[in-house]
Amino acid sequence: MIRGFLLTLVLLLLALQFLASLFETALYAGEKIYFDHNDLLYTRGWLYYFKWVVKPLSGVLALGLVLPTLCACCCGGPDRRFGTGGKGFPSVLAFFSVVLTGLWAVIVGFQLRNNEHTTVSTLVSNTVSSGVFVYPLGDGFSLKNDCDAAPFPQIDHGKTACRLLKAESGMAIGCLGLWALTFLMSVFLLCNARRTSKIKPIAV
Repeated sequence: MIRGFLLTLVLLLLALQFLASLFETALYAGEKIYFDHNDLLYTRGWLYYFKWVVKPLSGVLALGLVLPTLCACCCGGPDRRFGTGGKGFPSVLAFFSVVLTGLWAVIVGFQLRNNEHTTVSTLVSNTVSSGVFVYPLGDGFSLKNDCDAAPFPQIDHGKTACRLLKAESGMAIGCLGLWALTFLMSVFLLCNARRTSKIKPIAV
């Protein structure tokens, strides 16, 4: 009963992760198209390309784990039939979820690290010194920025660009949280499988 409840939670988390990663990837692509179409300058560091790998990978793996989760939930999963005591699927789930948690942690960690460089005051200061406004697409965006405050309303397409950047940065934190919760559920599944395997039937 506990295993079924945990698997249901995992299935829900993976479904949410797939939708969130799909939306995040589409949002990131939409930002690039919007910025390029309107000739808006943006940063392109290593984190910019790293995001292009992690975001779609997150969605693909989440979708790929949905089927074995359904199998484990409805029919016990192949790991039970091959005598692994129900530990096979939780181990695979734990491996992929901890990897994706780590990858998203890199993105969110550098977003937080770059917060001081992506606040309005710093962006304006850089604009004054360089003469151009460069959006930190590749660095993340400070969630403290107010898109209705200067300088965004005074810049062409500034308010829309600001809202897109804030939405993308916020969704990245959400994706990290979902993978972390999925990893936590996989640990609970492993603990439950080990506890169950220790219970031996009483000989009559």
